[in-house]
Amino acid sequence: MDTNRTVLTAEHVMQRTVFVVRPDTQVLDAVRELLQRGYSGAPVVEHGRLLGVFSERDALTAIAAAHYEDEPPGTVAQHMRRDFCVVGPTTDLYELASVFRDQPIRRVPVVDCDRRLRGIVSRGDVLKALCQQFASRQKNAYERLQAHMALRHGGL
Repeated sequence: MDTNRTVLTAEHVMQRTVFVVRPDTQVLDAVRELLQRGYSGAPVVEHGRLLGVFSERDALTAIAAAHYEDEPPGTVAQHMRRDFCVVGPTTDLYELASVFRDQPIRRVPVVDCDRRLRGIVSRGDVLKALCQQFASRQKNAYERLQAHMALRHGGL
């Protein structure tokens, strides 16, 4: 491993503009916003602090139960997940990759030590950064030999 290369962190690859919902938002209103924006979920934030995550799965459960019980589905706070993965701004790219490998999630909130939302990182953000770093890395001895041999033998 090349120890001289810069390791990117969550702060480098995160999206800083994040669509969020408030805990008092009605489930149906939150679902309309998610569908309109094409998002599978959103952080639930109040006064800048991350309280939970509201996803399509949470919405499905809330609306199906409400339909069955013949009641309104209620608020986001009643159905959001409170136990979820977060990372800090200094979490490195490889740890982020591990989070996505080990957890069945598409996005992870980036929070500071006071749990204030700083941004969000998607699997695609991490994959793009990893691909860029891989492409710009210094070739290993085997790759250099292969390139040299291809030049000597006319690309055969």
